[in-house]
Amino acid sequence: MMHKVRVKVPVTKRGLFGRKKTVYQWRTLRVDAKTYKELMRRNKNRPFTIEEMMIYDDLFDDE
Repeated sequence: MMHKVRVKVPVTKRGLFGRKKTVYQWRTLRVDAKTYKELMRRNKNRPFTIEEMMIYDDLFDDE
């Protein structure tokens, strides 16, 4: 079974004066069930981002 997953993929683009830079774009990929389960397991165990920590701090009024 195939699943659709939205991921950020690094893409090299030409910037000002022809310099190369790496930017991240959202892409939709099709992956098999085994890869999908691995991605979901990794996503569940990832650490909180700074923005998420700030939101939780505001919600629970911790300082």
